[in-house]
Formats: sequence, structure tokens, C-alpha cells
Amino acid sequence: NYVGANDYKGGYAGGEYLAKAGGKSGVCINSLPGAANIEAYCKGFVDGMTDNGGKAEVLPLPATAQGNVTAVAQAIRAYLLEHGDVDSIYTTANLDAVGAVQGMAQAGKAGTVKLCGINFDEAILTNIQSGAQACAIDQQGYQQGFYAVSILNGYVNYGLTIPTREILTGPGIVDAKNIESTMAGAKVGTR
Repeated sequence: NYVGANDYKGGYAGGEYLAKAGGKSGVCINSLPGAANIEAYCKGFVDGMTDNGGKAEVLPLPATAQGNVTAVAQAIRAYLLEHGDVDSIYTTANLDAVGAVQGMAQAGKAGTVKLCGINFDEAILTNIQSGAQACAIDQQGYQQGFYAVSILNGYVNYGLTIPTREILTGPGIVDAKNIESTMAGAKVGTR
């Protein structure tokens, strides 16, 4: 069995969410070009935006930018200053989302550009709570581990099998509507 998330669907959920929130022009920040999962996130984002009335493109950054908050912030700042119509950003890594918040502020776009990204940590949850970030796509890592161990335990100890070969734990949306319960889950280690 596969227990986990689908990268394309995660990107799609972000694009759909931002387009339905009024986004018309988006960009996916690809800080690891060539990586299949990152490419799938961005393809999904573009499709999610365009299928819901917006438009979107991918901004490939040098692979050295991945995890480099300053490099991502500077790239986003420059991109937003050159593309004034962009109102939606999707990031494919936690630190890239932190950099995006900084880049939006540096470009004078805080509050006018909506941000969504894959995964979350304490900084991202705080950004969602404060309104600096619109949403995060949750792959529900706790569920991934729980279901995988439960399925394996049932098989090894009792010969049980699950007829579904794929059990998706995401995409889930974390936004202002469920931020409090998500933060409560994070405090006890289940989110």
C-alpha cells in the first residue's frame, strides 16, 4: 500500500484555493528545478489556478536557493516588482514560504499578494494566524505514519490486507478557518 500525499494534487489544491480566493495571476516558486516532486507541485499549482479562472507560471530558481530564505526573498521581491499583476504565490518548501513572506514585504505587496505553500512548521502556522500567509497544504505526516504502521501491524499479526492500494493523507488545507485546531495538534505532536 502507498500511504501519503500526491504532489500534483497538493499543488492543484493550492492553485484552486488561491484562485477561488480571488487570485487571477500566480507564480509557483521552484527552488529545486528538476526534482520530480517539486515539478509536480508546480504543474498542479498552474493547473489549479488556470482551471479556476486564473493564470500562473513557474519561477525556477537556482538549486542553491532551496532552503535559503534570503535568496528566495530577493527573487520574489524582484519578480513581484517586475510582474505587478501577480496576486498569488505558491511555494514548495517551508523555508521558501518564510522567504516569500519577506519578499512580499520588501516589494511592498504584503496584504495584497496571497501566499500558499506545501507543508508547515511553527513559523508558517504563525504566519497563517497573523494573516501573512493564506494557507498551507498539509500532507498530514502523523496520519502517514499512523496508517502505515497500523496496516503493517494488521498484516504481520493478523493477515489483514487493505483493498485500497493508495491511501491519500493529503492535500489538506490549513488556513484561518482551522488554524487554532491545527496549532493545538502541533503542540501535542500530531500535526
